[in-house]
Amino acid sequence: MARKPELGKWLLYRFFARNLSARKHLPTTRKYNEKALAAMLQAYGAVYIKPAAGSRGRGVMKVWKRQGRVIVQHTVHKPIAFSTLGEACTYIKRLQGDRVYIVQQAVHLLHVQGRPMDVRVMMQRERPGGKWLYSGMVAKVAGPHSIVTNVALSRGAVMSVDRALRQAGWTTEQTERMKARLIELAHEWAKHFDTYQPYRELGFDIAIDTRGRIWLLEENTGPSHRLFAKSIDGRADYRRIQDRWRRYERARRSSGLHARSTPTAGPSGRTRGCQGAPRPRVNDRGTVSPGTY
Repeated sequence: MARKPELGKWLLYRFFARNLSARKHLPTTRKYNEKALAAMLQAYGAVYIKPAAGSRGRGVMKVWKRQGRVIVQHTVHKPIAFSTLGEACTYIKRLQGDRVYIVQQAVHLLHVQGRPMDVRVMMQRERPGGKWLYSGMVAKVAGPHSIVTNVALSRGAVMSVDRALRQAGWTTEQTERMKARLIELAHEWAKHFDTYQPYRELGFDIAIDTRGRIWLLEENTGPSHRLFAKSIDGRADYRRIQDRWRRYERARRSSGLHARSTPTAGPSGRTRGCQGAPRPRVNDRGTVSPGTY
């Protein structure tokens, strides 16, 4: 059976907004234009602008107002101040080019050592059509002066969620409750993804804001395995993730399924088969969701 195309951030926002469990965890998102930007800035004070088909944090901008000026920061670059919204939009258009962008409510993320963090939750199957299994989670901490938590782009850090939340001032009891809730939600969201088409693994990027509220930021259909290896505390998760990848490959081959039955999706909507892929993929090339990366 032919695979459906990847949806991109805007269509995936609408897809997950139809799910009651996910809807209340989604930052408000609109298609980008100057009118939408003005309205969102008025409503939320700060927003993210990002390519609908982007991945790895590339092309992401944060926009906010300060002392009557409009401030735009592009990924890890220095913020630029503009006198008017029109001037800011001219700059944004230059970076945007012909690509479709979205504008999204900025979430006030928890900080670790003064830097924003989010959490990657890994879900996998051990065979085609099998049940979803939780494989692990790690905290991604942005690098210096970065508006994105992508570790490679921002030169950030990876650590256990326990360590990150402890450094953010959480108790052990609060941390355990949060982790249990993240796992519960990841199961629900993975099952909802199946109503579009099945995948072998998913990586959910989830934010926790300064009030402890949970936000669904990204869904990666080709999630990084080595992200977990970067954390000393995540090595056991890394081994589990690789083991489940191998089990899935063995099950797929023994069932006689072709690679097209269980592909890995690329960011532009191309379908990449997994047949003959003896090793896990090592980067987030399948980011297709609505949120902040």
